[in-house]
Amino acid sequence: MASERMTSINLPGTGTWCGGFADWGIIPPAQMIEEHRARAVAMKRDAEAVIAAADDDFKIATYRGVHVKRDYKVIQAGRNPTV
Repeated sequence: MASERMTSINLPGTGTWCGGFADWGIIPPAQMIEEHRARAVAMKRDAEAVIAAADDDFKIATYRGVHVKRDYKVIQAGRNPTV
């Protein structure tokens, strides 16, 4: 069985948080770079929100299972962000 051709991108020297991604097919470099930068902007926005959040803002829960969550219990409700 043959594997499909993939195109991957990463920026050597960066941490695993932005380790790049892969997509099916042969994709032009400019398109891959544009997509990787768009993903980085979203990750930066999320990272800044986590850094700025108060401890009470986080929702924390416990559960059993990796693929299916069972016995799900919220131990800190968190706050809804104001948009």
